[in-house]
Amino acid sequence: MKRVLLLSAVLLLAAGTHAQETIQDLSKKAAKGFLYKAANADGTYTITYKIPGDKKANEIFYENYTFDNSIKFLKNEEISEPKQTQEDKPDRTVSGFYASVGGCSSFEILSMKLKFSKYTELQAWDYKKQRYVTKKTISTETIKPKNENGKYYGYAAFTNSDQTLFVLAGVDSKVNKHGTDFLIMGINSDLEITSKPVDVSGSQSLVYSAQLNDGDIVLVFAPRKGEPDLSAYTYLRYSPGGEVKNKVAFKSPSNNMLIVDMAEKDGSVFFCATSTKSKEAYDAVFEEYTASISNPCYTDARNKTDGNWERKANEKMESFHLLKFTDGNLDFASTAPVSEFKSKFRTSPTDKGADPYKGKKFNVQQFLITPNGEFLIAGQLNGKTSLGMGNPVKTYEDIVCFHFDKAGQLKAQYGVEKMNTDKKSEIFPVSQSFIPSKDGSSLYWVVLEVKGFKGYADFLDALNGRSTFYPRFFPRIAKLDVQNANVGSFTVLGKEKFYMTKNFEPISNKQENSLVFVGSDEDYKKLWVNKYVFQ
Repeated sequence: MKRVLLLSAVLLLAAGTHAQETIQDLSKKAAKGFLYKAANADGTYTITYKIPGDKKANEIFYENYTFDNSIKFLKNEEISEPKQTQEDKPDRTVSGFYASVGGCSSFEILSMKLKFSKYTELQAWDYKKQRYVTKKTISTETIKPKNENGKYYGYAAFTNSDQTLFVLAGVDSKVNKHGTDFLIMGINSDLEITSKPVDVSGSQSLVYSAQLNDGDIVLVFAPRKGEPDLSAYTYLRYSPGGEVKNKVAFKSPSNNMLIVDMAEKDGSVFFCATSTKSKEAYDAVFEEYTASISNPCYTDARNKTDGNWERKANEKMESFHLLKFTDGNLDFASTAPVSEFKSKFRTSPTDKGADPYKGKKFNVQQFLITPNGEFLIAGQLNGKTSLGMGNPVKTYEDIVCFHFDKAGQLKAQYGVEKMNTDKKSEIFPVSQSFIPSKDGSSLYWVVLEVKGFKGYADFLDALNGRSTFYPRFFPRIAKLDVQNANVGSFTVLGKEKFYMTKNFEPISNKQENSLVFVGSDEDYKKLWVNKYVFQ
């Protein structure tokens, strides 16, 4: 074992501040390698780099950088472990199956017809790459299910813990002209299929579908044009095996309520939704939701219908809605006019560029129920941009944070200007979280701001010559006064000179209520470690 001590560390400590920071020079080997892992054990932080070594050796080489609990640098040392051989990792057979729609030919690229595919392949251990690679494909099989009405159309597909599939499919209705009869299909690894009707009546449109953490699937349907009550929506919760667990027929706040995202907390399911000023039916304003099943060759979105949904979901919205379901009950379905967000907009004292929410589509990145039962929803507005290399890609734009009271009524919107708005930064989402203060009286809003780069995302990309756009992150932290609906000034850690990679979450220490952020400078020559204590 070889040990090298580097002395050019800078420790920045200030009495009464939240942050402790160390900047440590990396060895030449570590600078040529990549950050492998970071961990805390008994108050000692160890940052490990995978480093180059003798290519003929039967070892993998690493370098550890060790810091004490106050982030003071202690030592660095090289370590190694033996490579795993083909004797350690014998050949293996891997099988799988999946549902998809459409296909790669010009006849199928716009199709929503359902397919089930099964494959079996032989994988062998690659000693040089130290991972399994496909040696050969043993078999493939694709089936296109159909019934007396014709072929099925795919709407959603989810993989269960027992490796079966839960699929929402549809066929042209013989009763409702231009309508769809929806079915729940179960498929196992032998491609044996069971199906039964979805528990809705009349002509319906799919508004949303998602799989919960426990494997259950939630579906929301809206009446199609021509039905007697256009606000008579239906919420369904199914077990992975396709059994109805909850059914709630509820009055939607709007005839065309568009669900843009969901969250779950403490057994309840929450939906964030918007609606236009139109009184028309959902299907007359929006497209059906099919983002949970893919066409392998459709590049604009998950499939053709999803692409149309994305486009129509960017319509100008009149209202924002928050819905909460618990077991078989709708707890509330609130409405906040988009015009109301401007009067309840709060920004950081030093922020001058943030804007109130104007009704644009967004995705949820964090959903929190506060200790007093209120709600914080943090996310980003979505858009599209062209990078000059094919079809437009999704963008993540303004940062939004909504605050609702216990009944789902809008209390405030907190705004913060996004620091990097160039194209290569906006194709990646920021990360947002809320950390309670140590005494529980307030919250900290943690935003991992993103900066996009063009080049090699990591060591393996450089080795294989794969140049691309990739994100790096730096933390911004502000204190939220939830009771009085105010946000404090943001502190930028690392001063925009040090960045985290997408693969490394901050190290949490719940006992002292802290996060340790690990990154490097832009040239990967210095290791940056910053501990922030949420007092």
